[in-house]
Amino acid sequence: MPRLRFAFSLFLEHLWSYLGGVVLLAATLWMGLAIPRYLQEAIDILRVDPELNAPQFLEYIYWILGFAIATAITRTGSRLLFFIPGRKVEYDLKNRLLAHLLRQQRDYFLANPTGALISRVNNDINGVRMMMGIGIMMVFSGVGTLTLAPYYMYQISPTLTVYCAVPILAAFALLQISVRVLRREQMKQMKAMQGLSDFTVESYNGLDVLKSYRGLDWAIGRFGSYSGEVRDAAIRMSTVRAYLMPLLTHIVNAVKVLLVFVGGLMMVRAEMTMGGFAAYLLYLTMLISPLMGMTFLIFIIQRGMTSLVSMLDVLHTEPELPAVRPEEVAKLGAAVSHGVAVKGLNFSYPDEPDRAVLRDITFEVRSGEVVGLFGTVGSGKSTLVNLLNRYLTPSPGAITIDGVDVRDIPMSLLREHVVTVTQDAFMFSDTIHNNVVFSRDDVTQGQVDRVIDKAAFTVDVERMPAGQSTQVGEKGITLSGGQKQRLSLARALLQPCDLLILDDVLS
Repeated sequence: MPRLRFAFSLFLEHLWSYLGGVVLLAATLWMGLAIPRYLQEAIDILRVDPELNAPQFLEYIYWILGFAIATAITRTGSRLLFFIPGRKVEYDLKNRLLAHLLRQQRDYFLANPTGALISRVNNDINGVRMMMGIGIMMVFSGVGTLTLAPYYMYQISPTLTVYCAVPILAAFALLQISVRVLRREQMKQMKAMQGLSDFTVESYNGLDVLKSYRGLDWAIGRFGSYSGEVRDAAIRMSTVRAYLMPLLTHIVNAVKVLLVFVGGLMMVRAEMTMGGFAAYLLYLTMLISPLMGMTFLIFIIQRGMTSLVSMLDVLHTEPELPAVRPEEVAKLGAAVSHGVAVKGLNFSYPDEPDRAVLRDITFEVRSGEVVGLFGTVGSGKSTLVNLLNRYLTPSPGAITIDGVDVRDIPMSLLREHVVTVTQDAFMFSDTIHNNVVFSRDDVTQGQVDRVIDKAAFTVDVERMPAGQSTQVGEKGITLSGGQKQRLSLARALLQPCDLLILDDVLS
């Protein structure tokens, strides 16, 4: 039910476009259903007196030609009105998903690998786009055709329609069985795709390690295993469709045989006219397209609904943040005047609640002071840093800024006071200049030069061929480890703050 409500909310966001598409689709269907009736009349009047009824015959032909031309226009317009919302839904969902992921805390990304999230943003949203675009169009088109065409067929010959309905009902029963199999295999393929995407990202990021430890063959084997799961699920779905499509074709052919056999006998007994038989044949032909496209429609709808489950898993995961207390935030001035106080801080990670990483930590950093923290590897220095900047959530009252508990301060406001330079420097695939000023539009070149000089990076920049316009490559691949750390430090020095935290930044 949640995914149905979410899909309905997406539908309502683009309701007017869908309504326009339905109107044009209805016009297309009405004119398409009118053509066989005019053809029936044209053929039947020729059998009576061709010379006398020639003007009436030409009038019917002109109507048929006019409907055919108008149908081409309305069909094109309806497709545009249905497909455009699908693309807009894709655009909106990607933005919504990215904004939601940026709100998550660090523990969320520990439980959800990057590759799996990338797969959801790309593959899963594509499934939703197809469902909200071509899928909805095929639903309206199929329902209209499969409802009205049999009605007109029944008006021409109830007996012949009953004969033709038996194979069609068998086709629907077959489709129901196929839906269950496709749903199961679709879920398996999506999970395999997420695993494949995650392993690909990890392998790319750890390429140097794989080369150093001669692990490329191992990585290729693991990749082949994940890829094989995706392949096997796709083959099983293709197998279902491979059996289903010929069976539907045979059912359609069976209906045609029944039409020729029973309809021919009815014409011999004068129970049906030649025009009625031609019109009935055209109506039957109109049923073939939605029947044959039913497997593709089921695949689109099933993939879209499965993808919605994956989307909702992310969108319904709210970051576990304590409620903001405005009365406490009001006590915090525009700048920190007293300092930061840590009192009786204890912390354990959620996956190891019995192992205390920090125990009874107490200290104070006053305004204007420079404080250094030393400890062995794994002693909890980075954990303390992540508690000070609220990447991790401390216990109530353990960390205060000017007497205000950091838990009571909104994250956006806290980031204005606290800036952290982590030991793992991250560079964007851009120029040195843009990596320094990133997210800042109000800085001058002089300010950039000054922070680069403060970070002891000026000499390195002057040696580069394009100076500050030098491209650093993806994740700063053209820079050494120390250069990346100094560039990261320059970026932090450009950001005004009250508390600057350097986590082993010049290691």
